[in-house]
Amino acid sequence: MQIRTSFSFLFALTALVACSGAFTDAETGAETGAKRGQVIYAKECAQCHGAAGAGAGPASLGMGVPAPDLTGLSQRNDGYFPREFVRRFVMGLLEKDDPDAAMPDFASVGLRHVYPEGGADGEVLEADFEDLLDYLASIQR
Repeated sequence: MQIRTSFSFLFALTALVACSGAFTDAETGAETGAKRGQVIYAKECAQCHGAAGAGAGPASLGMGVPAPDLTGLSQRNDGYFPREFVRRFVMGLLEKDDPDAAMPDFASVGLRHVYPEGGADGEVLEADFEDLLDYLASIQR
């Protein structure tokens, strides 16, 4: 029941933000990368890493190991957001300590929730991935 409620909340939050025009820069009226990345995060990452990125999202509760807190990446790296490391890890370009870990290799699986109909030929578009990285950088403590 709690998982269904969490997913419903995430869906409602995503829909509300998408309809509110909150993805635009107040000065220029243009969409910001971090705001577009927030939508991608909500669809692809929040289920495991939590709505705010602090880890232990509803889908990670049965995995035995909580998903990492993504808001502390800079803090754990001397105040520097490890953008290239995150890119390579998420895309499956780094060897994982545990090959059976639940973290998907997004280079292989694509953004299933962003492109549910298989858009972009199942590939992760570079612009989408840059937006996701911008969002992750923006939520650092």
